[in-house]
Amino acid sequence: MPVWLTPLMSRNEADGSALDPTDEQLAIRARDGDAQAFNRLMQRHAPRLVQFLGRQVGSRADAEDVAQNTFIAIHRNLARYDPSRSFVTWMFFIARNKARDHHRRRAVMNWIGLEDREALLPAETPDPEQVTGDKAELARAGAVLKTLPEGLRTPLLLSAVEGLSLAEIGAVMGISSKAAEVRVYRARKRLKELFAREG
Repeated sequence: MPVWLTPLMSRNEADGSALDPTDEQLAIRARDGDAQAFNRLMQRHAPRLVQFLGRQVGSRADAEDVAQNTFIAIHRNLARYDPSRSFVTWMFFIARNKARDHHRRRAVMNWIGLEDREALLPAETPDPEQVTGDKAELARAGAVLKTLPEGLRTPLLLSAVEGLSLAEIGAVMGISSKAAEVRVYRARKRLKELFAREG
């Protein structure tokens, strides 16, 4: 496990007490050169980011790579961060772009014959603590989810898994909250149709 994924939260961080700085406050400190503040942001959000990206790019290893690239991009662009806006929304916006970059690179590598064929196999099984139901059903859900276009899959994951509001999803996707609502609805409807078709 990468060092930046190792949880080092204090009790205050874990329970979200008032003594703990907000993401936005930490981002401002990091922007001003506080390396520890940026490390706290990574440790706070890396697990959920890797989980989100794992459903986007397929494997845990690729998800960790894309998450690391996301944090690198965040660090490089801290000067452009607007602290009046949600840090989490900004993080997922950047992560979405990095996941797209990953898929583009993978497609090019595969086209020219340099892609590792093993990387194209189905993703590894989820960690035990992530298994909430029958393994076969979970695998089936994952396979069906991957058939959705990215424009539907991302808002559905942000809503159902990450718990973002429609306004936050809209900010990540660069669309209105109403458009985000429509996409989440369409994604859910499409999943139901695909499940029904599979029987």
